[in-house]
Amino acid sequence: MDYRSRRRQEDNRFPAGGQRSQAMLDTRTDKKGIPLLRWYSDWLVAHGDRRSQLYTYICFASAPILGSVVSVAVIVGGVGGIAEILKGMMPLSRDRFLIFVTVPIYLYCATYLVALAANPMPKWEAVAPLLPFLLFPFLYSSWCLSRKETIARSVITASMIACYGALALAIVQFHVFGMRAEGSAGNAIVFAAVTCMAAVMALAGALNREGMPAVRLFGAYCAGSIAILYSGSRTTWLALFLSTAAVLWIYRERRRALGSALAVSCAALAIGVVTFAGVQIIPSRVQDLVRDWQQMSEQGNYDTSLGKRAELWRIGLSAIQESPIIGHGPQATKALIRNSFEKLGIDVNYSHFHNGFLNAWVEAGIVGMLALTAIFVVAAWLAARTLATTTAAEPRLGAVMLIVLVTTYVLNGLAGILVGHDLLDAMLIAFLAVGIYLAAGTSMLKEDVTYVWRLPGRSGVRR
Repeated sequence: MDYRSRRRQEDNRFPAGGQRSQAMLDTRTDKKGIPLLRWYSDWLVAHGDRRSQLYTYICFASAPILGSVVSVAVIVGGVGGIAEILKGMMPLSRDRFLIFVTVPIYLYCATYLVALAANPMPKWEAVAPLLPFLLFPFLYSSWCLSRKETIARSVITASMIACYGALALAIVQFHVFGMRAEGSAGNAIVFAAVTCMAAVMALAGALNREGMPAVRLFGAYCAGSIAILYSGSRTTWLALFLSTAAVLWIYRERRRALGSALAVSCAALAIGVVTFAGVQIIPSRVQDLVRDWQQMSEQGNYDTSLGKRAELWRIGLSAIQESPIIGHGPQATKALIRNSFEKLGIDVNYSHFHNGFLNAWVEAGIVGMLALTAIFVVAAWLAARTLATTTAAEPRLGAVMLIVLVTTYVLNGLAGILVGHDLLDAMLIAFLAVGIYLAAGTSMLKEDVTYVWRLPGRSGVRR
């Protein structure tokens, strides 16, 4: 039986307005006649929820442990989302807040590309960091092919795994190798940032559960907090404190509902363990900060951690004055930094200005910086709006994700890196996608799924 005969037979069995069974998916072809694999088509419809659950584990559990694996997962997920949309297997989501966030994301990408092309000696490999941002709406649409409760549960469990794994790596790196903990991120600040978000999500999960699951999640929060202390990232310590305070305030009613014995035990454990680790790490980092300040202010010595950052900020502000609108492009950052430090007789190899917003302004101009800022403003607005209008568990967890994201990235961005690192970029997109979906998104996983069936020589026919 040829294709057209089989189609006519199916149309007789399923008249207009009827529904096709999942078993019919193996006969579906696209406009060019490329058949879709039966196992993949059937599995996508029947197990889309399970697929999203597994993908969520990969993205949220592996960040501090496996590093760039998350970047690969985000890119693969986004490209897969494009393929599924083009095949008619799912539509592109039209959620309102997806559009609100996608607009500044794409505006930032556009200004970045304009600055890259408008300045001398463009390095086109610098386009690669934009890939996760460009894939954002497609990755979001893929996550929408799931149930919110499944994704919320997966995020919490994956965050717990990430915290325990981060602590194991941090202990080995700090006590065995005598270095600041950086996990598999390759950078202590990046490791601290992704671990901070995982730790606070584990705390949010603990406040939503009872019994042993809550104890395990409280333990994960303690583990993540200790790993952050081992990283020595002072800004992330502040981000952890503020994010923790926000979560405790959001779930204050739930906190009262927890058993008093469990709450007291977990609080005592957390205070004791974090204090024990903190007394070994925090004093030395504070002393370093005071010493660097004295050398910079009294002796004019900029060859210290704080002195170099102050000089980086001065270089960035000078670069902004030279080209405030278009920026210098990402290809000029290293040269600007290196040439300025050579005048001071200091050899450095920095790739950013240790201020994410300043870095965006230098590289992409004022429009690019404002677009990047708008991403976090929209996320914060959605979080506040959700907390004020709903008491449902999944939307409030999505709002918590957005609050943790904004707090961690903005504070780290003021004294470190905001975007431009593959792991940070991937986690920014993943947290935005899942946070927005849980807070205000629409699930596309339904019992009766509508597909676009493409017939040779015709436009798409919906069944």
